Amino acid sequence: MDDKSKVYFIACCFPPFGRGNAITNFCVANNLAEKFEVEVVCMEREEGGMIAYQEDPSLVEALHPCLDVRRIKAANWRGFNVLFYALGVLPCYFLNWAWSVWRQREKYFAAPGVVFAVYPVFSDLVLGYMISRRYGWPLIVDFRDDFSGVMTRGWRKILRPVYCYLEKRIIEAADRVSVTTEGLRNDLIERYGLAGEKIEVVYNIVPPVPAPKVAEIERDREPLRIVYAGAMSRVQKPEILLKAYAYLLAEDPGWAERLQVELYGPESPYFFARIRKLLVQGSQFGGFKPQAEVTQQVATADMGFFSLSDATYAYATPTKLFDYIEAGVPIIASLPEGASRELIERYEIGLVAEAGDTAGLAHCIQKMAESAELRFRCRANMDSIRDQFRAKVQIGKWYKMLDELIVYREEAGGISRPGSRIGTVA
Repeated sequence: MDDKSKVYFIACCFPPFGRGNAITNFCVANNLAEKFEVEVVCMEREEGGMIAYQEDPSLVEALHPCLDVRRIKAANWRGFNVLFYALGVLPCYFLNWAWSVWRQREKYFAAPGVVFAVYPVFSDLVLGYMISRRYGWPLIVDFRDDFSGVMTRGWRKILRPVYCYLEKRIIEAADRVSVTTEGLRNDLIERYGLAGEKIEVVYNIVPPVPAPKVAEIERDREPLRIVYAGAMSRVQKPEILLKAYAYLLAEDPGWAERLQVELYGPESPYFFARIRKLLVQGSQFGGFKPQAEVTQQVATADMGFFSLSDATYAYATPTKLFDYIEAGVPIIASLPEGASRELIERYEIGLVAEAGDTAGLAHCIQKMAESAELRFRCRANMDSIRDQFRAKVQIGKWYKMLDELIVYREEAGGISRPGSRIGTVA
């Protein structure tokens, strides 16, 4: 077997956790395993409780055969981790998991390697920082979200100095930093005075989907389908899609025959409180489905919807955006001014309404539904840009970071010398 350099990929949320950042982590780890010896350090999924995640066994079946996945049970803090998070005492409710891993560090971090820690969740960054400091190994930290920016919304603004201090310590200790968007990169550079070469934009990566040829897509069919598959939470507030649909129905009840709205996701408390009551004729909730099934529903849709609730998330480019590009599905979105909106409008791959604007979103849906030519043009534009966002391009940026650390970083204890490789195995 060829020698491969070792990478410790620290990602608390990992399959069989379903959806969210677990899918992103799954994609990153699978692609890293093509070149490196990757050991995933993640949390063992637990049933029940306030922070239980849906299970998707299909994701486990699709893991790279060379991945070494260590699922570690979180310490039992009797719910105080969740309580203290809610009170603002803790910046993350998975710190009980990080504590459990740290106590067993000699078992799970036995051989030298590069530490690769991802956010969310913050516990990943804390653990990556501590392991890197303890053993003197190189550290890459990846921000799929803006930790201090998102954490200090609402009443948590009073804790901003604390969160910024924690974030700064970790970023300064990291050898390289990756982020989801140019806007987040610029914010972190300005926030902490980082050198530009230390931080790089790597877009979210998604599993490949065989997108249909634009010319082969049926352009005139009814009912058309608009699909949302994702979290049911106040970050997205996907109920605005149902409100916009109700707006259309109030203007013309015939929309119930011409357009079908489908939502897929977990039956969260937010779903029961805010979303279920808005379901009407022509709309349906399909619940939580395995990733392969959701991918099929998205790939065969006429429009794909996603949303962000307010300007706090202006920096974000949700995974669904790249799911739709990969599948060639025209986008309808409700977004603040920011990275996602700019990308959709720059490449002309969909229509965007202001966050919270029900009438504006209804107008976007109507315009897209009534124009087969517009849908065709969006798909064609997606065809022209798809390759630049695919995993093979984005993962190459992480390959380069890891290679530079492996070859050039000089570490204490003989872990690495200039021109040598870190953690090679026979």
